[in-house]
Amino acid sequence: MKTSNTSVEKLYHSYGAKLYSIAMEIAPNQAAAEKILIGTFVKIHRQQSTLLNGHSPPVYITLIKLVLQTAHEQLYSNQLKYNFTLKQFANTPLLNKLICEQISLENYCTENQLTRADAAKKIREELMSIRNSKHQTAMPLPKF
Repeated sequence: MKTSNTSVEKLYHSYGAKLYSIAMEIAPNQAAAEKILIGTFVKIHRQQSTLLNGHSPPVYITLIKLVLQTAHEQLYSNQLKYNFTLKQFANTPLLNKLICEQISLENYCTENQLTRADAAKKIREELMSIRNSKHQTAMPLPKF
């Protein structure tokens, strides 16, 4: 059992800040974003054998999906600052590569000669462009 907790801890240390920033874009306040992040990692703990077995989509994609799904489960639609849907990510080059084409962040950085910090900045910019788009629809997220 110690190994499974270590795996979740590694995921948290690797992706927690990025997932929290996505949650902050969705949630109405910091407390709600923290609850979304906690709920996401509870799901990760429950689903870790599926997440880490190599037969599912890349981990980062699955984690983003879980954050979006958890936000929609925990918040009423009128509480969502921005109602992100996976479909919107198709219009952003980096996020599209990560989510739709399922390329890893490491591969994207290598291919485009970017640091992880550069990629994180680009992700924030793309999230902001989604947030600022006029096509914010209230389409529910599909179940994963």
